Amino acid sequence: MAENAERTDDIAGDEEQPELDEVVEEKAIKKPRTIDQVPRISLKNPIGLIFNTRMLRRVVQILFFLGINAYIFASWAGGEEILAFWEGFRDIIPTIPIIAPLEGSFAVLAGSFDTLQRELTGGFFPFFTIGAMIIILIILGRSACGWICPIGTIQDFASLPNRNKVRPAPGTEKELRRIKGYIFVIVGFLAAWVGISTVLGNEEALVRVLGPFASGAFDPFNPAYIVFVEFANQNWPTGLETLWYVTQWGWFIAQFAFVAIIVIASFWIPRWFCRWICPAGWLYGLFSRSALFSIGRNPARCTPDTCNVCEVVCPMNIRIRRFPYQHMHSADCILCLDCRSHCPNKAIVVRFS
Repeated sequence: MAENAERTDDIAGDEEQPELDEVVEEKAIKKPRTIDQVPRISLKNPIGLIFNTRMLRRVVQILFFLGINAYIFASWAGGEEILAFWEGFRDIIPTIPIIAPLEGSFAVLAGSFDTLQRELTGGFFPFFTIGAMIIILIILGRSACGWICPIGTIQDFASLPNRNKVRPAPGTEKELRRIKGYIFVIVGFLAAWVGISTVLGNEEALVRVLGPFASGAFDPFNPAYIVFVEFANQNWPTGLETLWYVTQWGWFIAQFAFVAIIVIASFWIPRWFCRWICPAGWLYGLFSRSALFSIGRNPARCTPDTCNVCEVVCPMNIRIRRFPYQHMHSADCILCLDCRSHCPNKAIVVRFS
């Protein structure tokens, strides 16, 4: 009891108490080191291969990946009913805490961060967008990042074939996570600067200097914007006679390479862009840390001294054992529930509190 009380009182964040992890490392006897040692669903239970949380999340991810750009259904086969469904969803929740630009050729749903950028640079304070975003985050946490965000989906599927993932050391992970905070400060400053200049009526010179960074400072490096907007706006070669189109791409070549790096690197490092680069994730984490829906652990079942399966399978590389049993209040948790699916003792629980 004294050990549990000390652990609960002392832990305040994801990187604030390295001593506990060192103690756990010393006590570990049978701790699995790689994903290959994590129990899998047995082939003797084929129903479990289909009806489980991981499979449900994949289905939801695919549906929203298509649904966020639902107009593509109408352009392909006149799917007006499908389009009407997603437009009705948009009418209820105009923006979702993900990254998804509304400028895409087939876009229906927009990300809160993308909308905030547009409204700020346009000289409007985004009261409604911020309010809706906060409400969603304090209730559901960053579950939209884990279940809906198209860039998260791309990274998840890119990492599926490789079971041996790269897990940086705690100190390295801590420093890398700071990058997205710095990016958010820069993006927020530029958006506010352009917005104030727009209100004052002297934004022309600033917009000319900032160029593609004026309407959305994160857009040139936003993989969602590159995939759903820039890709559609480019002239793609259809044969040798049109191969010269590539010479007109200019800056898009670097953007294309950046997206390729995100996808390829995700094969070894799950959701590295979400963990280290995405400023939207940093913003969402400010309000999701104490969400009503959260992950907890059953102390009667959890064996943190001999098991770290939950940490091995976590795509966000969160050291779950460092948090109190009652509530895993990490700003980086995306409620993907991979820890719950793989836990051999069924110790991970979803709580509403």
